[in-house]
Amino acid sequence: MSVSTVSRALNNHPDIREETKKQVMEMIKKLNYMPNAMAKGLIQKKSYTIGLMIPEITDPFFSGIAHGVEEELSNHNYQCVYGNTGRDSKKEKNFISSAISRQYDGLILTPDHMDEEFISMLANISIPYVFLRRRTPEQLPMPFVDVDHYESACTAVRHLIEAGHRQIGLIGMSETSFVGQLRYQGYVDTLRANGIELEDKNVVLGGNRIEFGREAMGRLLEANPTITAVFAVNDLLGIGALEYLAEQQIAVPDQISLIGFDDLEYSRLHWIQLTTMKQPRKEMGRRAAQLVLNMIENKDEIPPSVLFDTQLLQRKTVGRLESL
Repeated sequence: MSVSTVSRALNNHPDIREETKKQVMEMIKKLNYMPNAMAKGLIQKKSYTIGLMIPEITDPFFSGIAHGVEEELSNHNYQCVYGNTGRDSKKEKNFISSAISRQYDGLILTPDHMDEEFISMLANISIPYVFLRRRTPEQLPMPFVDVDHYESACTAVRHLIEAGHRQIGLIGMSETSFVGQLRYQGYVDTLRANGIELEDKNVVLGGNRIEFGREAMGRLLEANPTITAVFAVNDLLGIGALEYLAEQQIAVPDQISLIGFDDLEYSRLHWIQLTTMKQPRKEMGRRAAQLVLNMIENKDEIPPSVLFDTQLLQRKTVGRLESL
């Protein structure tokens, strides 16, 4: 066979007969032949590689997103290269530089530090990219994939209010967190819309892990023992709060109610059963991958951003105030 015939068979070209394709594939198997991906990339001007920037690989939220990204890319014969930045600004910029030098075909980005230097780097690259769980800065033309954190937080706090609670605490992320600020503002505005005064002693900000949730729950109850419900702005904080309450033998929801945000696998465990706002993590990752693949194939088209809905999952950690 000619080189071009073998090449078309390898690339599943439609003008190759099935018999010819079968012969080629049998010989490839017999010879244990592996195509040279770098050479193929040079010819086609593609690396078939997408870079996925995540802020913290140990955060289970991002594992769900990465699963969706990787599954979709694999369906289109693309490899996913992870960049775990540890929420470090320098590592985020290094990831972009590495993507340029290694000629990645596209990027899916969840940065923590979108300063002027970072935005300038993205403004001057030819690689298509999508922001995932971050909103695109005004200076950049690319799309994002996210949920409406503000409205979802409003729904969570309304659920507590509708259950009769008015002394509602909040355990939140740091004041620099984009996501944390949107959820905090949803909490504040929903209280005010229902005639409930915002009290500083009912709010503890500063972290996003289980350890901080445990500490923050203690600080809330010390500052205001009359709190009857708490909105933890992510599930890890909520699980930490539940741990503190269990240690203090404070019954949930009989003595205090708690709602989280994310629907991590942990929150579904039988002995946790955390009421929470569900984010479609796998679908978000899959859609981000679809958008970047679309931009690779259609270089002149910028698809619209995607905002997913969340869902209130009522489990066993929110009770009505009348029963307390």
